[in-house]
Amino acid sequence: MASSSSVVKPTPTGPQVFICFRGADVRSHFISYLDPALREANINVFIDDDELLGSDLVHLLKRIEESEIALVIFSEDFTSSYWCLEELAKIKECKDQGRLKVIPIFYKVKPSVVKYLKGKFGDHFRDQIRNLRHQPERTQKWEDALLSIPESIGMPLAAQSEKTDKDFITSMVIKIQKSLDYMAVRREIEANRQGVSIIPARKPKAEANPQGGSMVPAREQEREASHQGGSLVPSMVLAKDLVITHFDKPQVWTWSTINEAPNSAEIEIATSNKLYWLKIVGTITTENLTPGTKYEAVFVVKLENNASGWEIPVTLKLKVVQHDGDDDRVDRTENLNDYIGQNWVDILAGVFVVPPKTTPATIICTMYQYADEYKKKGLVVKGLAIRPTN
Repeated sequence: MASSSSVVKPTPTGPQVFICFRGADVRSHFISYLDPALREANINVFIDDDELLGSDLVHLLKRIEESEIALVIFSEDFTSSYWCLEELAKIKECKDQGRLKVIPIFYKVKPSVVKYLKGKFGDHFRDQIRNLRHQPERTQKWEDALLSIPESIGMPLAAQSEKTDKDFITSMVIKIQKSLDYMAVRREIEANRQGVSIIPARKPKAEANPQGGSMVPAREQEREASHQGGSLVPSMVLAKDLVITHFDKPQVWTWSTINEAPNSAEIEIATSNKLYWLKIVGTITTENLTPGTKYEAVFVVKLENNASGWEIPVTLKLKVVQHDGDDDRVDRTENLNDYIGQNWVDILAGVFVVPPKTTPATIICTMYQYADEYKKKGLVVKGLAIRPTN
């Protein structure tokens, strides 16, 4: 099998990502760093080292059709690979059909060199054209793709950059995660418009309201709600209903239950054992909240006495995705070191005002820290609370 490309298989909860790269240029160093970094970020990666022997180009082109994101890693010798150029043409075809998001990565080659076929990059391509001069339609598709794909917003790493491959890869992973998160929200919005229900991996129990509202309970038996204007307000999205990176790996997170009061139901919480990349996401809709009311969203957590590795603040993000697809976002940081040894604390993600019921919004709250030089432990997560505020 040629060494020109690799494929990232779909994760259980995310779309498939396809990576197109020239193996001779980047496999032994750049890809060898990128692969574990993506896995650590809970993006399930498949590179062609793991592909079945004997797989052909048609098989890889089919993988592109099945994907929703493509990473194209342009390097100096990219155009010397027939397979890379065939994959690139297929990527452009799917992109033009609106079926694929493309993120070009310019690895130690300038975007203008790619687009205008300069230097060795261009020389290799012209060699390909000469070798396939009897297939002008094929080579024209390649040229069109080389002109089109660099127009997408990408990420360049200059040959003389002070940024290391590791730092650049960290930025790449963050961009890919943001793209995956955004696409998930867009799918949910589209499904809501079409009247399709999306069932989460762990569906919370809901309590009905006589007026037609519902809520995600903070406890299995105890219910807390606010009746403002007849709406039942959700009080807590439990830790078990959040999307926590590596939640299913016992070496990273330990799951346990607590009882906060006599005769109360058990609450499932998550405690970090050893992690480098923290990411927790909670999503709600405003359908059962009171229009015109301001709410705060807070992560309810505590840090054990032996918690460590939290020297770098976490980033908190609240995004309000409007009914028409526009979104507003608020970012802030918080130093969790300040809360070591305390009881449960509220870590503010942000505040928002509920839109009219006819145009409900989706609220996405995220807490993350991608500082992989610090091994972190001792964070206990109870859930995400949504409360009216002044």
